[in-house]
Amino acid sequence: MAVTVWRMAGDWRGLRPFLTRTSAHVALIAAAGVVLFLSSVRWPTLAIHSLPAAAPEIFAQPSTPEAMEDALAEVLANNGNPPEPDAWRPVTRQADPHTIIPQRPRLSVITYTVQMGDTVQSIAAQFGLEPTTITWSNPVVEDAPDLLRIGQAVVILPVNGVYHTVTEGDTLESIAEKYDVDVEAIVSCEYNHLDPQDPIIEPGMHLVVPGGEKPYIPRVVTSYTGAIPEGVRGTGLFQWPVLGYITQEYWYGHRAIDIAAPVGTAVHAADGGFVSFAGWTDVGYGYLVVIDHANGFATYYAHLSDFYVTAGQAVERGQVIGAVGSTGHSTGPHLHFEIRYNRVQQNPRAYLP
Repeated sequence: MAVTVWRMAGDWRGLRPFLTRTSAHVALIAAAGVVLFLSSVRWPTLAIHSLPAAAPEIFAQPSTPEAMEDALAEVLANNGNPPEPDAWRPVTRQADPHTIIPQRPRLSVITYTVQMGDTVQSIAAQFGLEPTTITWSNPVVEDAPDLLRIGQAVVILPVNGVYHTVTEGDTLESIAEKYDVDVEAIVSCEYNHLDPQDPIIEPGMHLVVPGGEKPYIPRVVTSYTGAIPEGVRGTGLFQWPVLGYITQEYWYGHRAIDIAAPVGTAVHAADGGFVSFAGWTDVGYGYLVVIDHANGFATYYAHLSDFYVTAGQAVERGQVIGAVGSTGHSTGPHLHFEIRYNRVQQNPRAYLP
């Protein structure tokens, strides 16, 4: 290098390439030295280890980056010093994508228009009521609780109970006794707008009776009175009368099951016996077939679009007796199926396989 410098000393232009290469090497060496120097320096930091015992909980388990930022901001706001332990509180943020809208009580009696496919059970569930409240609030539905009509207006109470129409001679005491409640339950009900000091009722008024109950009265269809075929007797073992799916179960006001199926689907006798009724009814069943099984049991097949038997005819278990329909008071094609024992309606699900 000394010889090269001596040879180029007399010519500045010859020395410039050498100086350029040398300065580049020197700069690179200097940068490496700076990196090595800085790596050995202990820099002052807001170390978590220097914070109180409660502080690491925030940094060690932050639920979000914002939680870490909040914690650091609190330290910086305190001139770089950790706050008092009592000031540290875990910061958590938990996202909940599900928003629950609380049910708000209805403030008055409303009406609902029956839609296709509606049942008393489905309407009651829609408004958070018992099915019996729907029937006991609507005299027409009470007469035939399972036989709704599309477009029918149904009264919906704000609470479970009975909707009573005051008639001549009614008193608060007689109404309370009729529905097995206390007079105070009627007077204090905010929906009745009665003066607690001087409750006065008049004919035509409608009263909400919270918790009131009414007895169940089954519908009666005229039975066959002709000669009974000899040797006809059911086995007591029932089969499903139709293939479909259940749209309404057995409950207090609907002592049967509804089985949905397309119009025209074959309906079979659930057990052997004789036909005690076959024809049209005026109580909402539409076309109905009743089979007396001559052992205390009788089965009802309602809303038929057609029937293929006549009163007094003997039938066998599984025999086709009619077709699914939507006649009478019905909101869609289905079979209304009842099992009665000694004229008392039973839950068909307890007898079907």
